[in-house]
Amino acid sequence: MIIDLSHLGHEIHRRYDEHGIIQVFDDGNKRYLSFGTADEQSCQLKSNPIQPQHDYVRAMLSVLMQTNAPDRIAVIGTGGGGLTSFLYHHYLESHIDTVDLRSAVIHIAHQYFGLPRSPRLSTHVCSANEFLAKKAQTQDTQYDLIFSDIYLADGLSTEQLNADFLMHSRQLLSNNGWLVLNLWKEHRGEDTFIQQLEQHFSTLTTATTKDGNWLILASPKADALVGKTECRQRAKVLSEQLGFNLWNHAKGFYKG
Repeated sequence: MIIDLSHLGHEIHRRYDEHGIIQVFDDGNKRYLSFGTADEQSCQLKSNPIQPQHDYVRAMLSVLMQTNAPDRIAVIGTGGGGLTSFLYHHYLESHIDTVDLRSAVIHIAHQYFGLPRSPRLSTHVCSANEFLAKKAQTQDTQYDLIFSDIYLADGLSTEQLNADFLMHSRQLLSNNGWLVLNLWKEHRGEDTFIQQLEQHFSTLTTATTKDGNWLILASPKADALVGKTECRQRAKVLSEQLGFNLWNHAKGFYKG
């Protein structure tokens, strides 16, 4: 079935791999990555390329108020590279590993969305579980932040719901580290998954965006969540640096 994506503007690139079609659109103001479905995989404001455009990405960045400047970050699910580029430009001392199943996606992120080429940024073409398992086996890396945003043309990658995914993420996090998951609100009722989360992480908080994304912040440290008042204070400072109101996207993680 052919889906009309003309609302995304003019198609400026198209290619195929073993997983299907990859398209880049440009409407003059924004640039979009698509896997041939009605959902955008990435959106970039051309006048401010590193500013996140999607609410769920900004909500994922709420974790920045829970930690000091991270030394090492993993971004699983590269897409157009927006989240990776944002972190790269705002945390100049950090090393980032970005992971995607599709080499073509990483190539397009470099060519059309400005994903940096730098010794501080390593790209990995493999599945999420393959990357995490290999890193856990070598035991030579610990991350302060692991972001997981894995979507294919037909929807959410179930790798994020896998018990091994959670176990390896926990093994790779520093004691003060955080795992950030982007899922759909339909996963809120998956008891087995939630029990596995609770098995590996002592602090959990969640929020649901208006578009139906269910976001999870998880830390192995007990009582790791910064208090609401302090979080608002941190948000005020960070918002000035990042260019958007971070508290508007973070407050959903604070119930009551």
